[in-house]
Amino acid sequence: MNLAITIKTKPTTRHISISFNKLTSIEIPSLLSIEEQNSDYPWSQLQFTTSIENSNNLCYCRSLNGKTIGYLIAMLAEDTADILNIGIDTDFKRQGYGTGLINHLIEELRKRNISEILLEVRAGNKSAIQFYNKQGFEKISVRKNYYIKNSNNQLQREDGIIMSTRIPLKENKNVL
Repeated sequence: MNLAITIKTKPTTRHISISFNKLTSIEIPSLLSIEEQNSDYPWSQLQFTTSIENSNNLCYCRSLNGKTIGYLIAMLAEDTADILNIGIDTDFKRQGYGTGLINHLIEELRKRNISEILLEVRAGNKSAIQFYNKQGFEKISVRKNYYIKNSNNQLQREDGIIMSTRIPLKENKNVL
């Protein structure tokens, strides 16, 4: 004879706080940790500091319950922006946080009437290329042998893929 006991419980809810913030030097330790998780050639503390302090850059972090889980750094030009670096903590990948950072950047760029985003990615970084394709980026050019592929052998090189996406400007809904 099999007996089953059923216990009804109340669903539990937990308050989750997700935010976008302007990057400051306070987040650099978190950024360095995320970089180490994601890159064989991580940015240094100096590279992050210089980028955050550059007034031509837009620098955002994504926080979850007060913990920095991702970041995006983009350099502004006259009518384009270049994504210099983007990273998501490996525990939070494939949950929409990277897409959220890209969408936040697009909204900020629309306010500045910037119509195009460019980026460069290592040819071997297939998961990043797949992510960028899903975000609407397309390959527009290749930089042959642009990256050092192996730090132990400076002669091993890897192509850089340049990708671009257009930013559709919001329609003005005022009718005369």
